[in-house]
Amino acid sequence: MKKLLLSIIVFLGLTTIVEAQRGISAVALVPEKSAVVLRVDWAVVRTSDKLRPIVNGDSFSRAVGQIGLDETRVSEWVVFTDINPTSSRKMGMVVAGNFNARSIVRFARSKDWRAERIGAGTAYVDPADGSYILPVRDGLVAVGTKEAIGKVQDILARPRNSIVGKQPFASVWRQIAAERRPIMFFAGIPEDYELVAGIAFKVLNKLLDLASFGILGTIFDTIGLVRSFGYAVSYERGVFPTELVAKLDSEAKAWIAANAIELLKKTPSALGIKPQNDSDKKMFDALRKMSASYNGDSFRLKFEMPEAWAMRR
Repeated sequence: MKKLLLSIIVFLGLTTIVEAQRGISAVALVPEKSAVVLRVDWAVVRTSDKLRPIVNGDSFSRAVGQIGLDETRVSEWVVFTDINPTSSRKMGMVVAGNFNARSIVRFARSKDWRAERIGAGTAYVDPADGSYILPVRDGLVAVGTKEAIGKVQDILARPRNSIVGKQPFASVWRQIAAERRPIMFFAGIPEDYELVAGIAFKVLNKLLDLASFGILGTIFDTIGLVRSFGYAVSYERGVFPTELVAKLDSEAKAWIAANAIELLKKTPSALGIKPQNDSDKKMFDALRKMSASYNGDSFRLKFEMPEAWAMRR
């Protein structure tokens, strides 16, 4: 299970809220110091052959089977980790849906998994890899390292320790969540980590570049530090409608980013460049339809990513 969680983050970062019962959402159980958060509307993504590969959906299906869950009963899942995406020390996943917590407990006991008290809850340890499973309540289960599960349990006792409402997550997530696209991704520098902002910036640029946003990575590399960013993706008729929000370190740089996109849109025609094939035409059309804006230090971009562009690594 631990290997699965690491593969999901590595896949997204180094290549590319349905409510649970009793009013607690999966995102609300993400610890406040998390630097990377991925939220997936599994009810939508599970049946989409375009969206499912983006989040390594086949591996997720196998993983929930390993804890006794039927993937068709899962409505959403959220993966989180700390500022070092190559480490699994604080990596966890929260799964929400229509299932019974007692069934997970029965499954763990049938496998002779060791029960361990963490805070006020009881987790079960998979002896195969030492990962922890915490049945939170009906419709909600957390999986991950001991430290990650401990953070989730802490939030249950102290809700203020959730990432919800904390910056920079709150402002970025609010904007990308507006249209409720089935895949939502956030990467940011928690305020306590300002001293390692330079390292985080390199990580964010790597994420951008390898998540099919290479041209934006070039712009951000030119204008300076991206404090945090998020994007939301869906799929419709051969394109991936995408919305990206980035928090820069000044309003001036957000203005530069928005205007750089507007200049970029005009470049092909200004230079007399014409599409040579159908793929070029789709790229040019996508470029022309881009919509960029800024508000304070927040830069926002909407565009329809052609399928060929999205699948290219």
